[in-house]
Amino acid sequence: MSVQVASPESASVSSQVLAATEKRGWLRSPVFWLVVLAFAVRIAFMLGARTYLFEAYRYDEYSYHNEATNIARSIAEGRGFSSPFSADYTGPTAWIAPVYPYLVAFFFRLFGEFSTNAAIALMLLQSAFSALTCVPIVAIGDRCAGRRAGSIAALLWAVFPWFSKWAVCWIWEVSLSALLFTVLFWCALRLADGASRKMWLGYGALWGFALLVNPALLTLLPASLIWCAYKLRKGWLRHTVAAGIVCLVVISPWLVRNRIVFGHWAFLRGNFGFEFWLGNARYATPRGWVKQHPMGNPEQLALYRTMGEPAFVQAKLEDALSAVRENPGKFMRTSLDRVGYFWDGSAMGYRPRVAWFWLPGSFAVLSFLLLPSMLAAILRRMYAWPLFFGALLLYPVPYYLTFSQVRYRHALEPLMLVLLCCLIPKSWVDPQQ
Repeated sequence: MSVQVASPESASVSSQVLAATEKRGWLRSPVFWLVVLAFAVRIAFMLGARTYLFEAYRYDEYSYHNEATNIARSIAEGRGFSSPFSADYTGPTAWIAPVYPYLVAFFFRLFGEFSTNAAIALMLLQSAFSALTCVPIVAIGDRCAGRRAGSIAALLWAVFPWFSKWAVCWIWEVSLSALLFTVLFWCALRLADGASRKMWLGYGALWGFALLVNPALLTLLPASLIWCAYKLRKGWLRHTVAAGIVCLVVISPWLVRNRIVFGHWAFLRGNFGFEFWLGNARYATPRGWVKQHPMGNPEQLALYRTMGEPAFVQAKLEDALSAVRENPGKFMRTSLDRVGYFWDGSAMGYRPRVAWFWLPGSFAVLSFLLLPSMLAAILRRMYAWPLFFGALLLYPVPYYLTFSQVRYRHALEPLMLVLLCCLIPKSWVDPQQ
């Protein structure tokens, strides 16, 4: 017999969590201590593995010299948002979204470009982002999978090595993206239960900020709006339009900047054509033609510098589309290969070896457990299970079409942990049932 864990009429989870916290105080809140534990675990990994010493740390898939940090250096040196691949000026860029390079630039100005102190500060901040993800995990789990499910999922997030890795090994928006993706999912649950116009406007502002961090998060929006439309029936379209206007206002300065700088409209990132070429050019492999990336290929960097970013990206896109038209079967096969790479963790072996303490073999295990977890969620009639499935279905699509790296899945992993709790006996996760 199936029993729905949570009813739409139940009080919002966030209100319950905040009320309990206010009553008992932060120091007596289990959520607070889960965040503290998660932060401590990440700092322990950073200090124990000395991942902040980038010049010495060569046995893992880390990155300090990348597009985000190169742009941050350009900003810190007063050359503006430019030069994603080189210390030399190569012109303005919209290769990645603006928030994280400006954040890195702040720490570069404060502690020195590519310094150890800047690395430590950035990793501390990323560890805080990762630790704070425990809060929406608890709320989502409690709302959807049972009273204790959120705490179990958050505990796994706090202590399991893979969920700590990106905060302390890669200066990128990975940890912040996971936090924002989970918060946006949580907000969609609350909005579907009925919310004020003010909350919808705040939702639009949050979406605007999230898109300026990582435009790939946009794939969650269709699933969220469909879920809200299904639950609310009436009024959702009016609120959606208002939230969309706020979102557009938030991102409009960046869009206008791109229009002025490049002479044409460019969305939040301007590199999709190149990413598509890396995975689908005539001689590309399903894992991506990384040897042709301007970060490590002097010929491609020179071509980028000569043509300018918009023309360079457009030329790569046209070349890739031509290759797809000539051999559509190969495109289908490589796309299916990339579906597997996204979930099985084999992309870890495509770069320098991964340290044993990150437990790389567990990556595929979590994906394997996702299938019975999804089935259990349906059989238990877990609240909002269609929204979970929509997120899992849509988010990876851009990576199926281009190429996949293991860090791309990180934004989905909080939701995967909540689904994993569906395999736990219901008497453990929801004793009231």
